[in-house]
Amino acid sequence: MKNYELFCGIDWSGAKTPVNTKSIAVALAWPDREAPHASGKIWSREKVADWLVAMAEKGKRMLVGIDCNFGYAQEIGVRQFGPDYDYRDLWQAVEAANQNEANYFAGGYWQNASYAPYFWTEGKMPDGFTMPKRLTETTCGQAGYGWPESPFKLIGAKQVGKGGLAGMRMALDLKEKLGSAIAIWPFERDTDDAVIVMSEIYPRQFLRRAGHGNAKVRTMAELNTAMTALGSEKAEVKGADITDHDADALISAAGLRFLCGSGKTVPDNIAHPPMLDDLAASREGWIFGVGDK
Repeated sequence: MKNYELFCGIDWSGAKTPVNTKSIAVALAWPDREAPHASGKIWSREKVADWLVAMAEKGKRMLVGIDCNFGYAQEIGVRQFGPDYDYRDLWQAVEAANQNEANYFAGGYWQNASYAPYFWTEGKMPDGFTMPKRLTETTCGQAGYGWPESPFKLIGAKQVGKGGLAGMRMALDLKEKLGSAIAIWPFERDTDDAVIVMSEIYPRQFLRRAGHGNAKVRTMAELNTAMTALGSEKAEVKGADITDHDADALISAAGLRFLCGSGKTVPDNIAHPPMLDDLAASREGWIFGVGDK
């Protein structure tokens, strides 16, 4: 995998409202030790997509890490789409269920009678309900990088499933708009000709690598301790405190740069993690950086 000229961390949201929200944050890092910069903008999901299209036109090769899953456990995928399915079947089903929803909102999918039984959307967990883990989620937890929330849990403050489904809609749209200029890793394993490579990330992984632990970063002192551990200069943000969304985006941008190193190519254990098999790559997706050891 060729290395990158820019590294982008995106903290994401799958909520329907507000459309423009502080819950989405975008940060950029360059391939040196300079601290990443948060955009400071108020984003919507569609604005993020428009920005990525504009960045692709500039031609600088960029790794985009976004805090959402682009697939889910293949055990469920096989039940829904049959034994020969891949990620495209899931993405197209999500899009088909949400054609009238703006801003990549994906509520039509988990509310659809064909798919609703696979999601926990209200109240206590239903009797007999299971949330199978993807290989990358298990690998992440066993490596000590933290245990990601299940994409099938759509309830509570920490749920990530709504954002993942919205991310699938955006990924499909970006592929239609940009074609080979964008690659969604690891579903597309050969990324060297792409200007933008987009992958799932898990910000807690970077916090764990930086020695911070599980807690959210809420002060500049905490942020810069993590930045230093990830080989970055200290960030400069006005005020003593920082939102956890901006912190996650900044740390993710620095973490992606840290993982990719300064060589002409990304280290092989990051670009081709040994635990990533063909079925996971074609169905479940993978958290960038997980499985390196």
